[in-house]
Amino acid sequence: MAASFISVVIALPIILTAVLLPVSLLAALQVWMCRKGKWLGLVLPALSLLISLTLCLSMTAYGTAGGGNVQVYDGHGNPVEVRPAPQEEQALSLSSLAPAALMFLAGNVPTAVFGGIWLYFKNRRDRQEDLMKMRIEDLE
Repeated sequence: MAASFISVVIALPIILTAVLLPVSLLAALQVWMCRKGKWLGLVLPALSLLISLTLCLSMTAYGTAGGGNVQVYDGHGNPVEVRPAPQEEQALSLSSLAPAALMFLAGNVPTAVFGGIWLYFKNRRDRQEDLMKMRIEDLE
């Protein structure tokens, strides 16, 4: 009991660091890119959207691919013949699209976070530009 508690105490900070460090670095990179340029902040949301679309399309494409081999054995359990399994045409159904839709939603959580950071800095920049225009108009 004590050994498992000690292993949890040692492993938990390592696991948390391994997960939270890349996430925080990506968020800091997104903030830095949003401050640098208006359109530069859309790079990470676009990349995360492409990755989630690739995951979903590969799930639907390879999930219906089938494949494998059929082995024929003799009476003693020795393989006699190995031939490819017959391919069946499978239509896309709700049972094959539901996991892809869930993967799309889960995969777009970083897209939503990066997009939210971008919108915050975009609105902030727009508000500052409007204030500068109003100040210039007031001086005239």
